[in-house]
Amino acid sequence: MDGENRIILNVGGIRYETYRTTLKKIPATRLSRLTEALANYDPILNEYFFDRHPGVFAQVLNYYRTGKLHYPTNVCGPLFEEELEFWGLDSNQVEPCCWSTYSIHRDTQTTLAILDKLDIDAERPSAEEVARLFGYEEDYLAGNLSAWQRLKPKVWSLFDEPYSSTGAKISQ
Repeated sequence: MDGENRIILNVGGIRYETYRTTLKKIPATRLSRLTEALANYDPILNEYFFDRHPGVFAQVLNYYRTGKLHYPTNVCGPLFEEELEFWGLDSNQVEPCCWSTYSIHRDTQTTLAILDKLDIDAERPSAEEVARLFGYEEDYLAGNLSAWQRLKPKVWSLFDEPYSSTGAKISQ
């Protein structure tokens, strides 16, 4: 029975061996629904092949085994999210010990999206418009901007807007 319960997964050329019961621990995911009728099953090698990132998969399989999802620091956040989506897992299940490292890319993407809204060729936005775009309009109106909230748009301009100031021209 143990042999019938064991399963081999080849992910990106690295073979992982586990039990079917382990993969059934998280229902409604790609790994919980494996059958030999799937196109990625190789009956000669008796394994399932997935052309995916093996480093991320090590954390995915560990999640099935332990119930704890950790973020591998050697991959970027969007790749990790893409892999979790492929395997049918929720990125919100990342453990608290890894959450701040993992979520940095989300904050960065949000900031970049905000900055993209600032049309460089248009007139300079007012301080109130900048505060609104960065999400701290209430603090601005109340006069409670932190030093970082005042500095963040200037730092961005310094490095990303080569003609925004003399300092920006020099840093290029």
